Amino acid sequence: MPSTRAQVQAAISFPKKKLARTPSKGLGSCRAPEPSGAAPGPGPAPALPLSPRKRLGDDNLCNIVQLAPCSPTKQSKKENGPPSVSHKGRRLFFGEQLTARSPDKRSNFVLSPIRKGQETPRSSERSPKKDMCTRLFKQEGSCYQQVKRVLHTAVPDRLHAREKETDFIKQFLKEHVCGEKPGSLYISGAPGTGKTACLSKILQDFKGKLTGSKTIVLNCMSLSSSQAVFPAIAEQMGLQAVAKLAGKEITRKLEKQLTVKGAPMILLVLDELDQLDSRRQDVLYTVFEWPWLANSRLVLIGVANALDLTDRMLTRLQARPKCKPQLLNFPPYTKDEITSILQERLKQVPGAQVLDSAAIQFCARKVSAVSGDARKALDVCRRAIEIVEVDVRSQTVLKPLPGCKSPTSAMVSPVSKRVGLPHISQVISDVYGDRMAPRGGGANDSFPLQQKILVCSLLLLAKQSKAKEVMLGKLHEAYSKVCRKQQVAAIDQSECISLVASLESRGILGLKKAKETRLSKVFLKIEERDVEHALTDGVLVGNILAGGLL
Repeated sequence: MPSTRAQVQAAISFPKKKLARTPSKGLGSCRAPEPSGAAPGPGPAPALPLSPRKRLGDDNLCNIVQLAPCSPTKQSKKENGPPSVSHKGRRLFFGEQLTARSPDKRSNFVLSPIRKGQETPRSSERSPKKDMCTRLFKQEGSCYQQVKRVLHTAVPDRLHAREKETDFIKQFLKEHVCGEKPGSLYISGAPGTGKTACLSKILQDFKGKLTGSKTIVLNCMSLSSSQAVFPAIAEQMGLQAVAKLAGKEITRKLEKQLTVKGAPMILLVLDELDQLDSRRQDVLYTVFEWPWLANSRLVLIGVANALDLTDRMLTRLQARPKCKPQLLNFPPYTKDEITSILQERLKQVPGAQVLDSAAIQFCARKVSAVSGDARKALDVCRRAIEIVEVDVRSQTVLKPLPGCKSPTSAMVSPVSKRVGLPHISQVISDVYGDRMAPRGGGANDSFPLQQKILVCSLLLLAKQSKAKEVMLGKLHEAYSKVCRKQQVAAIDQSECISLVASLESRGILGLKKAKETRLSKVFLKIEERDVEHALTDGVLVGNILAGGLL
């Protein structure tokens, strides 16, 4: 033992000068260096004594590298040169480890070789408190995720307050598609009133009844031009050769295919139909005249925002009453209808309701005051839930279980929080600039307050300028003056476009679009004496008209 201790001390004191490698038959056998000037011993040098913690195998072979199944370590390119001193796969000596690392880090040292890209052991791992908070918050906070999922804007299982419109469309499909009778239907309504969602839901329910027909659904917003609708229809019909044609030739081929006797009925649904607007309306005329060709097998359903699109843009159809499509209008959602939609969605989530009743009423009243767009109401509620979710995550605390002091033996204590009126108000203020004003009429009044003010502003501006058509930019300026005089929060020009679209769908205003939005022309489609009756608010309308723009 004394000789062995002397060897250890020599190895520790002079590792670079005294340590020497000895040829070995095995991968990790090692010998202690002999002191300078000492005669070699008669036998092999004894193995170095190790603490029990370091004993990894028989005969204290602590330096045997436990090689993982990988490719051999790279050697030096020099022939007959010394072995590579790279740390990859190197056989390390006990003495070198004592000098290379401080005693407090020896416990993290691993003798296995380090592969390329492999991380060395870290002294500090991620806090177990953060891991547990993150993991358990997902379980406790799943109620917020469930509520956000049910407040989506996709096609719901049931469309509230659209029973009348749903029955109309179902009856139309039964009569024309199932009864093999060609015809056309034009569906109008402001954005967010459920036109596309209602039609999509009905088509899903009618899959079994429409098996003998071909259904083609196209969104005209995705088309590069109005003429591109013909190749798109041909591709959906499986006529790839016809889709490559152009001009009158492709329309003739399609008409011939649509009038084949005994062929299956074709249901053509064109969403955003007003995008097919062209200079002479040739595309719209062609499409609406297809159902009335001899032996036609086509049933057409067009969807757009404008109520009078067929009357204003397709005047030639008036001379042929047989070609005029049936009309169906979707009115904007009222406050009560938006409230019912939100409550019905929230009932799908079990447990306590996340949104307060007052918050739902406030959201419905604000949204219905501008446009009656149910999608905006869903978006507002979803964003308010996200605000609360972030607050709850930041306030989640970690508490130890009774009798336990270890951070791993802990439980998450989430701060329960509901979405209230202040959260809805914050979202409306951030997203919509707090411009949504409450309705000014009675409880049964379905005409939003902002739309009333806009119509009155247009009427006053038309009187002042003695012109029937007014540019949208000037109309917004006049509307802003009226709002300031009536002490009502005004909306900006981007929201004004939405109001005009809603009024156009009601048939009260007309809109002639221009390349620049401000230059678009707006005009009244009702008489001055009918304005007060249409707006159903004599006091407000009377005050605005009497006050004027000055």
